[in-house]
Amino acid sequence: MTGRSTAVLPVFDAEATAALLPAPALVDAVADAMRARRAGRLTAPERGVLPLPEGGRYLVMPAADEHLALTKSLTVHPGRAAHGLPTIQGRVLVADARDGRPLMLLDGPTLTARRTAAVTALGLRGLSTTPVRSVALLGTGAQALAHARVLAELGEVRALHVVGRTTAQADAFADRLAAELGRVELTVHAHLADALRTAQAVVTLTTSLRPVLPDELPAGLLVVGVGAFTPQMAELPPALLRARRVVVDALDGARHEAGDLIQAAVVWSGVTELVDHLDARPEGGAAPVFKTVGHAAWDLAAAHVAQRMLTAS
Repeated sequence: MTGRSTAVLPVFDAEATAALLPAPALVDAVADAMRARRAGRLTAPERGVLPLPEGGRYLVMPAADEHLALTKSLTVHPGRAAHGLPTIQGRVLVADARDGRPLMLLDGPTLTARRTAAVTALGLRGLSTTPVRSVALLGTGAQALAHARVLAELGEVRALHVVGRTTAQADAFADRLAAELGRVELTVHAHLADALRTAQAVVTLTTSLRPVLPDELPAGLLVVGVGAFTPQMAELPPALLRARRVVVDALDGARHEAGDLIQAAVVWSGVTELVDHLDARPEGGAAPVFKTVGHAAWDLAAAHVAQRMLTAS
């Protein structure tokens, strides 16, 4: 004889997951998670990676603190994009850490994209000597969409300058966001140099295997590298990385996954984590390069935001 539970696990699709992760609360939660990780108040081991056919990968990322435990599982199939299909698919199972009770199932790609954008927003705040009002986005995929939306929701950035692989892609990106960005001005540029002319920061959001930025950039331009997430990928040129201070979101992951830094043979002893800069005045001189690779602790931060939203509703 088998027992049957009558409890129904809430399942949230992409749109509903995004609604549970408002940008201001998400940015604050990620900052708290960075401090908690540094203090040893949460556990998030390195993600497990299994190879799949046709260059795909299966990623498993667990994390837990005294309140919540989660497992995020994603499949990544780069070849699907050429067929108009999503590159990343997956779910995040969130449970009560005290009794193991499942609480919700969230859309994995949506949670990942929004918490990644929240990490970028923290970098803009913590690493720039002046408030960042103008940002160039290099890329027009899911991560670029999430960054545009999160930055617009936060209300700190006033202008976004978008560069795509083609002008048609950038125009389609702008059309998709036209009704969402409120008072944020969005401009499409055919050339990167034009996008950088008035930008205070540039965020690279591609999966390129070779650098997409020039070796030399204005000293005051903050560079945020997001898209490269394997040792083979590299959006940022070695000369730029050697000339600037380098900050990462998570040092352990960056050592194994940040292809930009690995290929540039950066001196890891000189690399700092963003948590070191959250409560300190930004240093003078040339703006740093901020490289993000993601961490399950940031997923846990998002789960806390979603749980609070559900409890309050």
